[in-house]
Amino acid sequence: MALLRIRFVHEIKNDIGMANGTLKQEVLNSINFVYDATVRCRLDNVIFDHAAKELSFLAEYFHITTTQALFIAVILTLNYKGRKVDLDDLNAHFGCNPIKLLEYSDDFVALHEKRLLRKNNKSIYEKLSLSGANEEFYINEIALIKILNSEPIPEVLVDVMKFDDIYTLLEATRQLSQQRDEQTITTKELLEKFQLILDENIHLLLIEKTRSINLTIDEKYILFYAFNRILLGKRSLWVETAFKEIYDNPKDRFVKIQIFLSKESNLTSEDWLEIDEAAFFDDAKMRLTDKSLDLLTECDIKLFNKDKDKKEKENVMQPKNIPFRKLIYSDLEAQQLGLLKSMLEERNFKKTQDRLAQKSLPKGITALLHGAPGTGKTESVLQIAKATNREIMKVDISASRSMWFGESEKIIKQVFGDYNSYSKKQRVTPILLFNEADAIIAKRKEANFSTVTDTENRIQNILLEEIENFEGILIATTNLVTNIDRAFERRFLFKIEFEKPSVAAKSQIWKTKMPHLSKEDCELLASDFDFSGGQIDNIVRKSEINEIIHGNKIDVKTIKEFCKEETLSNQSARKQIGFKLN
Repeated sequence: MALLRIRFVHEIKNDIGMANGTLKQEVLNSINFVYDATVRCRLDNVIFDHAAKELSFLAEYFHITTTQALFIAVILTLNYKGRKVDLDDLNAHFGCNPIKLLEYSDDFVALHEKRLLRKNNKSIYEKLSLSGANEEFYINEIALIKILNSEPIPEVLVDVMKFDDIYTLLEATRQLSQQRDEQTITTKELLEKFQLILDENIHLLLIEKTRSINLTIDEKYILFYAFNRILLGKRSLWVETAFKEIYDNPKDRFVKIQIFLSKESNLTSEDWLEIDEAAFFDDAKMRLTDKSLDLLTECDIKLFNKDKDKKEKENVMQPKNIPFRKLIYSDLEAQQLGLLKSMLEERNFKKTQDRLAQKSLPKGITALLHGAPGTGKTESVLQIAKATNREIMKVDISASRSMWFGESEKIIKQVFGDYNSYSKKQRVTPILLFNEADAIIAKRKEANFSTVTDTENRIQNILLEEIENFEGILIATTNLVTNIDRAFERRFLFKIEFEKPSVAAKSQIWKTKMPHLSKEDCELLASDFDFSGGQIDNIVRKSEINEIIHGNKIDVKTIKEFCKEETLSNQSARKQIGFKLN
């Protein structure tokens, strides 16, 4: 009786729908009838007789079987309630044993292959792993749009559209990898969809220009993946992460990564992507080459000013922006630094590297400047860079000591990868500066159960390996040379010690920085105060401030007062702590 009542109500609705003459109403009326008719039907064969007319209509509309039409009608209605559908939902609707649904597993596969039905796995923490037991289903949104627009469903449901601009298209390709990573689609489907996107959007200049390049469809997708990421501000990408979002089969993914990293891929051999070298594949990063960036520029995709980016890279100092400063050295320091500076003059540098390569010796030039704080180590590097017209890429040591386990090692590798990549693009090889490198070249600690100790030791091992294979210019400064790990000693070709200046040198520094003082005053200040050049700079700065405020140069007496204030120990000595006993 219930089925007869439902059919009667449906026939009234259907007559109204046909009167209105819209395909949409006829489809929705049929779906409505099938859904109501199948409530707790236990999937008995009789239901196919009762809903034969509606199921036949839906089967013809969707180009599927009547059995598949039944499931489409139920899943679409449950989806419209605002949720994806799993087997529990279907069991509850049909009122049947879960095993009953297994009889129709081929129908679910067919609907998925026709792209009418989408599916994805629920939480990875689901206990059951039987086929279908942890899957959720939903109707392809394109099919629903066709229904609501009273449009026929094509034999092949192509859920791809034309885009008005390349930015929206690239975002659509990003969503494909997101769907693949969420297991909503397979790698095969991802590449099929991507090919359809390319075919449907040949009117966009970037698609037209990349149509005939020598790349397979998956290589082309990786390139577009990188295009999209750079639009999002990512200059370099983890290779493993990218390939994991694209390839669903772990074995295929590993093989593809190996081919890519061995530079057998067309992406690298044709110079579309470059790789930041790494010891292990999970540390490798890739980035767009100048060729790829030029292509984007040709297509009017203005990501950034490449020339400006080179010159104004955040951690890169330009030699023209380094102010000239005259430094005072001892004879030995002047001799050693003079040799380093002469060797870094471009003509000598190229000859040196060629000669070393001919003799199968390491080409990299490495120098360690060590000594007490304020003795001019960092300033010497700046002045050498200015004199030899070399950029300096500064490394923030604190950033390499990441609090996140495992990230510090990747950051160290990235430092050298960034330097190598940047260096290749420059006419003159830049200097990689590890300033105040005490934290990462100190003596390694005994292995223990401390995560911090283990991480620091791994950082040093990676750093040793990177320096061993280094081919550029690396200069490190440290205040604590006595604490340096012995393994680093041979890695540095030049080891230059900066001693605290002698009285004669300090007198000369005073005179250079404060020329209004007499020679006698400079000698007096040099003998009374054992200051480094950095400390003398502080006195000079305070003197300049005083002159701005009071309008006249200070005398030597005031300078002495400034000198007494310079060290905390002197200040503490002038203060009594506690009671003074008579």
